[in-house]
Amino acid sequence: MILSHLVAVLSAFVRSLQYAGVLRLSRAERLRCTKKSIRLALCYAGFGTPWNLKQAWKAGEAAFLSCAYDVVTDWRHFDKGARSSFERILTNLSKVELRILAMRLYDKDLNNQLSGDGLERGAIALEFTLKTMGCEKQRAATWGDLIQLGELLQIVDDVFDYEDDAAVGDQNCLATPNRTAHLTRLLEDLNRETSRRLFGKRSVLISAIAHARKKATILLSKPSRNQ
Repeated sequence: MILSHLVAVLSAFVRSLQYAGVLRLSRAERLRCTKKSIRLALCYAGFGTPWNLKQAWKAGEAAFLSCAYDVVTDWRHFDKGARSSFERILTNLSKVELRILAMRLYDKDLNNQLSGDGLERGAIALEFTLKTMGCEKQRAATWGDLIQLGELLQIVDDVFDYEDDAAVGDQNCLATPNRTAHLTRLLEDLNRETSRRLFGKRSVLISAIAHARKKATILLSKPSRNQ
């Protein structure tokens, strides 16, 4: 498991350096993108089969692509030039099916058409990541409903990004009237036992989810900013 995480981190690091120029990142943004790609790679490594180094390498690529998506949507606010850069990277790293999937997400995001208070983003992102790693069918067989799991992982992400998203007005499921329902869903459907069953006891992802649950509990005890 440790080796898989290291390979995923190396992959994300290499891709971050390779495509920083394509994304036209400043020096500060390059550091920020690299750090985020590495954090995601450590989490995505938990999706793969332990000791499967090919899956681990592709997990790192998927992590970088996820960060690149955030660059062109959240950092560049859907700038046309940034979109072209993202499509160029996808062409180099992903198959046609995955490029179509990624740009479908981009267009839905751009036009505010993501369902479930934006949680559809997580479902599509998980599908993209697992297909990139080549383990979608394996995970569907062992995990069950990947759409529901993707939505849960998006809630995890939204919990971590809540304050930052609120500050700039970005979409976040916790900034909706369904805030309490989403937090409760995370605590009930992605509890400690379920997380360990899905991702293994030694996955970095387990720690990230545990931190998200802890923060979710705190957020539940506080009134929503929308109330």
